[in-house]
Amino acid sequence: MSEFSIQTEVEILELLVDESPCHVMEITNAVDGHPITIDQTCAHLHSEGCIVPLGRGLYEITDAGEQRLEIQHDS
Repeated sequence: MSEFSIQTEVEILELLVDESPCHVMEITNAVDGHPITIDQTCAHLHSEGCIVPLGRGLYEITDAGEQRLEIQHDS
């Protein structure tokens, strides 16, 4: 099991589907998580190719992120 919460990952991806690009602080407020946890989860999602940083704390979902979200919803 990953050290990153799958629920948090899904919430971030869902937010980015609706409101991409989005600033990390907006993500933190929307998913009601600790800023460090959200930042680390975003870094993890980026390393997995699910989101891409646009600079200045902005993130955008990728096609891979949308596919991952679909897989999570199907399971």
